[in-house]
Order: sequence, then C-alpha cells, then structure tokens
Amino acid sequence: MPSSNSNPRLVVTAHDAAGTPIFASDGAVPLFLPMGPTGSSFAVFDTRGAVPVNNAEAARHHANTIPRCPPEGVVFCITNIAPNFTVPMHRTLSLDYAVVLSGEIALRLETGEETTVRAGEFIVQGGVNHQWVNKTDEPCRMGVVMVGADRIRLADGTELEELEVKKP
Repeated sequence: MPSSNSNPRLVVTAHDAAGTPIFASDGAVPLFLPMGPTGSSFAVFDTRGAVPVNNAEAARHHANTIPRCPPEGVVFCITNIAPNFTVPMHRTLSLDYAVVLSGEIALRLETGEETTVRAGEFIVQGGVNHQWVNKTDEPCRMGVVMVGADRIRLADGTELEELEVKKP
C-alpha cells in the first residue's frame, strides 16, 4: 500500500459516445496541505452537486480544496492526519462515512469524550462537533464519503452551523 504522504492514484471509468465502457483517466491526484507538511492533507476525488448523480458527467478531482459537501450532493475524498497532530474542532453539514485505511486516529467529541479507530475500522459521523487526534508516530489515512445533510435542529429551534477547520 502506498504511504499516506504519497499522492493517491485515482482510476475513473466512463462510457464513450457509443456507450462502450472506458477508462476515462488513471493517475495521481495531488495532495492539498492547507495546514503545512506536518498537519492534515486532503485529496478530493469527486464532488457532485446533487443526488442522484448523472453518470454521464465526468468525475473531476478538486485540487487545493478542503472537502466540504454541497447541501444536496456528495464528496469522495481522503484525508491524511500527520503523526502527533490534532485537527481543530469542527463540524460539517454532512453525514460522513469514513474508513481508516492505515494507522489509527482518536475521534474526539466537543464533550472531551473520545474513541480510537484503527485501520480497517469504520465511522459514521453525523454532523457533530469533533476533532481528529493522531497520538501516534505514524500517519493515519482515511477514506471518506460525505453526503449532504439537513442542518441539525435542536428542540428549541436552534440550528447548528458548520464550524470551519482553521489553520492552527
């Protein structure tokens, strides 16, 4: 398996004009390092504005982008959390399905409660305020599919807002 600091390979299939299946592209997607080389990095493989998607539309990666899901869409991406790094507390307006591909990560809630998720384990993250904490000397790589979700509305009518990740 390639290291979590290498540019991931993305293979995309499609159809030609006659409807024959083809490989539309096959190549490395550059990592985006908004928090510097010792922080988190991302590669956004595909973003769609609405579901259901139109499979006749070409898949496209988004360089230099922190993954954020369109309100009615989906995002497919990876994130790499550097060794001994903590991602700032944040909330996305999406339902996130994640799998730890390599390493391990602590998922910490704003209450301070946390659990460790290891390679081969899965997460369903439902729009809570959270942090990713890598307490190890090895990077952690996670594959993520984000699905647009309604804002969470509390009993008193308050709607929870997205909280952006800020560079430390």
